[in-house]
Amino acid sequence: MHARRWVWLGTLLLSLVLAACDDKDHDQGLPSSDSGTDAGVDGGLQDGGLTCNVARQEGCGAGESCHFANLPGGGTGSRCFAAECDVVKQDCAGGLRCTYVGDGDTTTRRCVEEGTGVEGAHCTLAPSDAGLEYDTCAAGLFCKDEHPGDGGTVFACRRLCHASTQCSGTEACNTVVRLAGTTELPLLCGARSQPCDPFASACAAPLSCYPSASGPVCAGSGTRGTGASCDFSNQCAPGSACVSTGAGLTCRPLCRPGGTPACSTGTCRPLSGNTGVGACIP
Repeated sequence: MHARRWVWLGTLLLSLVLAACDDKDHDQGLPSSDSGTDAGVDGGLQDGGLTCNVARQEGCGAGESCHFANLPGGGTGSRCFAAECDVVKQDCAGGLRCTYVGDGDTTTRRCVEEGTGVEGAHCTLAPSDAGLEYDTCAAGLFCKDEHPGDGGTVFACRRLCHASTQCSGTEACNTVVRLAGTTELPLLCGARSQPCDPFASACAAPLSCYPSASGPVCAGSGTRGTGASCDFSNQCAPGSACVSTGAGLTCRPLCRPGGTPACSTGTCRPLSGNTGVGACIP
C-alpha cells in the first residue's frame, strides 16, 4: 500500500452545537484518530465552516458535491467541490467507476476502470500505465487500512458514504479518509460507537463517554483541560467536550441542564442531539 498517498484516521468526528444556536447541520457526522472502531468524537467544526450539508447533499451547485474539508486556516468544515464524478452516486458512464485517483501531487475524483475487490476484501493500490494511482476495489468502495489487533496492518475495501443511510444496519457513515493532494475528506462506513451515559463510568478503558451529534458515545479519552483549544471532543479530558461558543472551539465541562452535575462557573447550555446533556459556557 502506498503509505504517502492514502492516510486514514478512523475516529468518529462529530459537530457539537449549542441547542440555542443554529443547529441545522448538527446531524452531520465527520470522522478522526484510530482505536479500531469509530471511537473518537469531534466537536471541531469551525464557526462558519459549514457551507453545505454533507449528509443531505444540499447547498451546492450543479456539478458539485458537498464534502467535509480541511480549512485553509486550520480546523474542519464542509465545502462544495466540483469533480468529474461522485464516489457515492457512481455516475460514471461506460462501466467505469468513480474513485479518488492520485496523479503526482494531486488527488481528484475521476472515472477509471472498476476494480474487483468486494466489500471487506483485501485491496492494494494499482498504478496504471499512465502513472495514475487508484485502488483495486469495486465501484462505491475504497481501500482502507485495518488493524486486526496483532500489531499488523491489512487493507480492505470499505463503502464510501455521505450519510449513515447508505451503510448497512450495523454501521454508520463515520470514518474519514485524509488523502494527500486534496483538502476533501471523504467518508466511509464504519462500526457504530457504543452509546453511553456521560455522567457514569459506562465505557471500558481506555474509552470515555463523550456527546456526539447522535447522542453520547464511547470514544478514546483525551487530556486537554477546561478552556484549552480543541478540534475534537475526545481531545478533551473525560467529563468535558469540544464546543463552539462563538469565540472559537474550547473544552468545556459537561453538565445536566436543571440538574446534577451543575456548573461551578458559567451557564449550563444544552447540546443539540444529546438529551439531558449540556456544557458549561462562560
